[in-house]
Amino acid sequence: MLFLVFYFILFAILLFQGTHVAGEVKNPLGTVPEEVGQAPVASARWGILLLGTGLLGTLVGLASFNWTGLVALRQPLFYLGLGVLILFAFWVVFLGRKAEFIGKPTVMDEHGHH
Repeated sequence: MLFLVFYFILFAILLFQGTHVAGEVKNPLGTVPEEVGQAPVASARWGILLLGTGLLGTLVGLASFNWTGLVALRQPLFYLGLGVLILFAFWVVFLGRKAEFIGKPTVMDEHGHH
């Protein structure tokens, strides 16, 4: 029973994170400086992958309560979701955002002072 708690927490995290990543491409939250950009195509793909994995795991987990044949799929799906989350974390930390300092000032000079 404890496994199911971690199972559904993992897939809830995947669903929420996928929604955030896919939505930030169209509507940025402005939580990072403008100089730090992200690749919109890669972010959209990660969002779709996270959403798809989270939705699949959640549906299989819920359906396995009614159809016992699906119980055997829960553990492999858990490891798949965990792997996707680890790969996504690696992408975010090392590959996802690149600093672009050319032509984008960090402070607006409104008064002309230096």
